[in-house]
Formats: sequence, C-alpha cells, structure tokens
Amino acid sequence: MLTKQGLIQKTKLIASNPPLVYFKLNNENCLIAKHGLSFLADVAPGMQVVVHGIYNRRGQFIVSQYQVVGKTKIMLDFELSPYPSRKKGRITHAG
Repeated sequence: MLTKQGLIQKTKLIASNPPLVYFKLNNENCLIAKHGLSFLADVAPGMQVVVHGIYNRRGQFIVSQYQVVGKTKIMLDFELSPYPSRKKGRITHAG
C-alpha cells in the first residue's frame, strides 16, 4: 500500500450508488469509493490530506483510507457558525 500527502485541488462526485468521488491530489488523479460521502464532507479544495491506496491499471490512485491534516471542513463550518453554542450560555427571559 502506498501513502501520499498533498493538497486537494478539485473534488467531484462521479457516481451516487455506490458513491464514487474523484479528486486531484498534487495533479494526480485519485478515486475513493469507500467512505466517499464522508470524504466530501471532510475536505475542500486547498486542504491538506494523507491518503493510502494502490494504483489501478489506468494509472489512477485508488484510495482506501484518508486522513485530513488539521481541521476538517465540518469542524471549520461548525466553528464559523453564526448560531451560539448551547454550553456557553443560554438566553433566559425572566418573566
């Protein structure tokens, strides 16, 4: 199994059942089928990832595992959410 690290340049959903996701990692064509929808939710273009996989006959890198370096897209969206956190303090109305 090979390991590659780099920046995501482009993501695209190719097939929906089962989910097949195409992405470019440092100008290299990659495909991910296992956990493809989770991958789309976790990464965005410009994010750095580490992927593990093998090459197929067409020279495409087939990813079996991935890890996001730093915070995922969902974590960043949650932090930038305009809604207040439930733990920090609720607004109570004295009535």
